[in-house]
Amino acid sequence: MDVIGKIIATEKQPSTIEDFTFWTKSDLKLKPFDVVAVEHIQNSKTFGVVEEISHMTDSPSALAGFISSDFGDVDSQSYTDRIGMNYVKCKVVGNTEGMYIPVQEGKKVYLATEKEIMMALGLDQVKNPIPAGYIKMYEGKNEQILPVHFNSHFLIGPEGAHLNISGISGLASKTSYAMFLMKAI
Repeated sequence: MDVIGKIIATEKQPSTIEDFTFWTKSDLKLKPFDVVAVEHIQNSKTFGVVEEISHMTDSPSALAGFISSDFGDVDSQSYTDRIGMNYVKCKVVGNTEGMYIPVQEGKKVYLATEKEIMMALGLDQVKNPIPAGYIKMYEGKNEQILPVHFNSHFLIGPEGAHLNISGISGLASKTSYAMFLMKAI
């Protein structure tokens, strides 16, 4: 996979064992819940789930942005573009070697492969699988569609309790999903 960014660890926003931040290419399309992989110590990889995507410029305040737009003229043209960057905040969900120390400044960030996504989300450890649906990661040429399975023992077996299917009323999607699961069983 191609490098999509690098870790940022600052005094005010350090990497922790729970989360990390990285900058991205300006044209990269990421979505909340996408999974990324980061180089880590001893040839391990740390996995993160995208929580927040932001854009920041060198403007010191919103007022400065207003003033530099000819005091609020939406049709004004700037002679130079502000320096800006996109950055992403991720929640740590795992490490290939079980190492839970913060990822380091400047480490490369990649879109996770199919195998890495399955490992990061625990989908490769499901026992007694029955089909539950699919998840879609990424946009464009990097799009990946992965199968999701439930452990049938937790749905209908000895450890079974109940399943909550929620959604907007009146669309028949909850009913359709319940029918899909019954057919899978």
